[in-house]
Amino acid sequence: PGGMPGAATLEKCDELRKLILRFAEEQKPIAAICAAPMVLGKLGLLKGKKATCYPGFEQYLEGADCTGAPVERDGNIITGKGPGAAMEFALAIVELLKGKEKVEELKEAMCVR
Repeated sequence: PGGMPGAATLEKCDELRKLILRFAEEQKPIAAICAAPMVLGKLGLLKGKKATCYPGFEQYLEGADCTGAPVERDGNIITGKGPGAAMEFALAIVELLKGKEKVEELKEAMCVR
């Protein structure tokens, strides 16, 4: 999750940082939205990757290509811009985990275009 001071609190959590680094090493899915992509940036996980975040937090996405898009997926990492991108962000996670067919099924059931 993003938001402040939540994202800063997450960034200070040693157990979470270790878990994120392990997931990165194992190429497991990692997702962060709003201010939270700063945690990934400070860990060096966004270097050379496309990413997005809440405006004003780009400085923390060290080495990333900050696109400003609502959602970015680069490999196993998904980033979202902010609360307005929550649905698109969630569907990007579903696509990574379950595929496009499941996304289309959910979109139809939820009346999402």
